[in-house]
Amino acid sequence: LRVVPPAEVPAAVATGGCDLGLVDGPAAPSDPLRLPDVAPLTVTGVDEEEVAVLLPAGHPFAGRASLRLDDLVDARWLDAPGLCTPPMNSARAASLRYDGTDLHGLCALATAGHGLVLLPRRVAEAAGSGVAVPLSAPRLVHRTELLTPGTPTGAAAALAGRLRAGSPV
Repeated sequence: LRVVPPAEVPAAVATGGCDLGLVDGPAAPSDPLRLPDVAPLTVTGVDEEEVAVLLPAGHPFAGRASLRLDDLVDARWLDAPGLCTPPMNSARAASLRYDGTDLHGLCALATAGHGLVLLPRRVAEAAGSGVAVPLSAPRLVHRTELLTPGTPTGAAAALAGRLRAGSPV
């Protein structure tokens, strides 16, 4: 098991550096993720989940039932390329870049008021002292996709089969 930057996963799978790969990120419901075209890969959607914006408890929007991305046009966002990136429609550049892969650390930065993050709803709701507010428009989901170079074998085939079936790993 290797953790590589998300943008490098397709190339790692295509070149044989990894037997299979998982990528995730925001997408319109049922739309595939936008991946670099590095080689023919089999891409299978394995999960889609509603997204939420993680806000500090005292944020003016923390009491809302949902948010539209337009509500957050002037918001400060955290850019965490290893975990999540600011929504494409946000007008302002990220105020803080987090190059780590620790999701708890990213959530701690958001709940402390250093910037907002768009996360799978269950992750945002588990963040502790922050408030998870679902994003209502545009309609986005957090999508996870399995990348394979063809037909995996051995342990990779077993794992791919479980992921495709939605079984716990």
